[in-house]
Amino acid sequence: MAERTVVAKVTNAVQYSDGTIRIDNVRLSYPHLDTPFKSEGDDGNTKETYSLEAMLPKDTHTAAKDLIKKVLNQIQVDNDAKVKTEYWFLKNGDDADKPEYEGHFLVKASDTRRPSVRNRDGSAMSEREIADRIYGGCWANILIRPWYFNGKAKNGKTYPKRLLANLVAVQFVRDDEPFGEGRISDEGVWDTVDDDDDGMGEDDGL
Repeated sequence: MAERTVVAKVTNAVQYSDGTIRIDNVRLSYPHLDTPFKSEGDDGNTKETYSLEAMLPKDTHTAAKDLIKKVLNQIQVDNDAKVKTEYWFLKNGDDADKPEYEGHFLVKASDTRRPSVRNRDGSAMSEREIADRIYGGCWANILIRPWYFNGKAKNGKTYPKRLLANLVAVQFVRDDEPFGEGRISDEGVWDTVDDDDDGMGEDDGL
């Protein structure tokens, strides 16, 4: 395997010689990393993938967005193709119908293989740890591999050309307020159980 070297580096992003890009300090939305999520692929077939949507704050990640965009433009040149921006994995969150996406760039990445998921110290997370530590709203660093889909599927049909991103790895960075309901706390729910409490209340007729 060829040694991975740095091709370009900007604030919050690094491009490597093997075609991957590391994007740092992103907030995760809809992460499916412990168990795969069923969805329809670009070939029209249903498949199970590990996926996430990364939110890149515009006030800190403009250089990172520009680096990704430069890579995507080069991929189009290399493949003599022109892909409409609506079919890029890189989006403008202000165009999405979700308030939490405003002020962010969005990067959607997925893979049929489970990505490597690591703690802050670089140690690998178990499947159970992933389920406990990775949630919508937490911050992470991600490693992606952009690629070009020419629209020709194995089933013989033709679909829109796309610029997609494989999800290679994820590193947990820090906690934040979970999106939606998030984790439900049991604080303030329990009473002290008396030793003589047999658990039988009065008959309420049910």
